[in-house]
Amino acid sequence: MKDLHELEKMSLDDLQRIGADESIPVPADLQVRLPRRPAARGWSIAAAAAILLGLGWWGMNRPEEPEDTFDDPRLAYAAVEQALSKMSGTIHETARTVSEKEMQLEKINYWK
Repeated sequence: MKDLHELEKMSLDDLQRIGADESIPVPADLQVRLPRRPAARGWSIAAAAAILLGLGWWGMNRPEEPEDTFDDPRLAYAAVEQALSKMSGTIHETARTVSEKEMQLEKINYWK
């Protein structure tokens, strides 16, 4: 009999060859001696239900595929330019706000 460490080092082909070897005796009452675990069936049902609920939730909440809304490349470019301009303005506004807050923090830290 091989110990656990030797079995872990064996390849899948070796394990399949050993499993297919019919010269190894298998007890006739093997199924009778293995205990039934009714709790495992309950956990299996609960796991399957959780997976189905998760897939259903994901299916209902996944984002929709974007549609191609521009036939004219110039209109598409103008829309991208407008979006980037808006994003740039937001970044500049955020940077200005952070700069103001930093000055306020410097004043507070100076008087501590």
